[in-house]
Amino acid sequence: MRSITISLGRFLLLAVAAVYYILPLPARRRRPAALGFCRRGRRRISPMEAAAAVASRCSGVRCSPNRTHKQRRQQRSAPRVGFVSQPQPRAVCCKRSPHPDARAHSAAAAAAAVGEKVGEAGGDGAERKRKRLAVFVSGGGSNFRAIHEAALRGEVNGDVVALVTDKPGCGGAEHARGNGIPVVVFPKSKSVPEGVSTGDLLNSLRGLGVDFILLAGYLKLIPVELVQAYPKSILNIHPSLLPAFGGKGYYGLKVHKSVIASGARYSGPTVHFVDEHYDTGRTLAQKVVPVLANDTPEQLATRVLHEEHQVYVEAVAALCEDRIVWREDGVPLIRSRTNPDEYT
Repeated sequence: MRSITISLGRFLLLAVAAVYYILPLPARRRRPAALGFCRRGRRRISPMEAAAAVASRCSGVRCSPNRTHKQRRQQRSAPRVGFVSQPQPRAVCCKRSPHPDARAHSAAAAAAAVGEKVGEAGGDGAERKRKRLAVFVSGGGSNFRAIHEAALRGEVNGDVVALVTDKPGCGGAEHARGNGIPVVVFPKSKSVPEGVSTGDLLNSLRGLGVDFILLAGYLKLIPVELVQAYPKSILNIHPSLLPAFGGKGYYGLKVHKSVIASGARYSGPTVHFVDEHYDTGRTLAQKVVPVLANDTPEQLATRVLHEEHQVYVEAVAALCEDRIVWREDGVPLIRSRTNPDEYT
């Protein structure tokens, strides 16, 4: 009886083993990687990593975040696998771009457009060197102020770097000191012992790198040494239409009194280059001002001075922009800023 029981037990064990090894067990459920798991191992990946993986497979293509109808239907019909799925990155519908380097082409086109604009503005794109100006005054210096203010506004491609005067207490000198412009007193005399000599003045101007000299109501005759050191680089403004009413002794109200007394119907300022004599240099620009029947010297002077401020600034601007052209007979002309074929 005991042997029968042992045999029966062995038979049952063999039967169980046969069933275990012969019959297939249910397939082990696998959690798909698309739902946030790696296929190898059990490490969970984040939605951001899944999105990065999708993006890496779609590099170089233009993608749309909208899912297709087929993808939505497959997602709805997908069986649940026994756990709560994590939010999945949205499926993408990819279409290859006809120009993968479109942004590079756009950047190159934009750079080319900018280059064309720079070329139109400045030729080779380089800015002109600003000229350094020295202004000579003997009085209030209204023309000096007009030039200085125009330079500050950018209308003149230059900077006033020195003011030279024979009267250190004049209005022009005070304006220069108030704006940080060095004041040089010239010439030296008994009444002005602090003045400098011609040689010292030249050294000062050269030390400041002065390109042009502008006379704005300066009553002294310019030394020959200075004229020779700055050929075709010294301008003066006179309150009459030269060569009429010019020369030694013609300045201020004396000019306007002479114009009215002569019966002249027109007057106006003249901008001219400076030579070794009073008011005999080549004329560069003029403005005509009518003389009215009942004009006083003061009234005429006011209207002429208004034109002086405009014509002198225009002439200095042309000088600083290298738009002065000398004709074969020695007459200076101003080339138009907008049309190089026009001269005044």
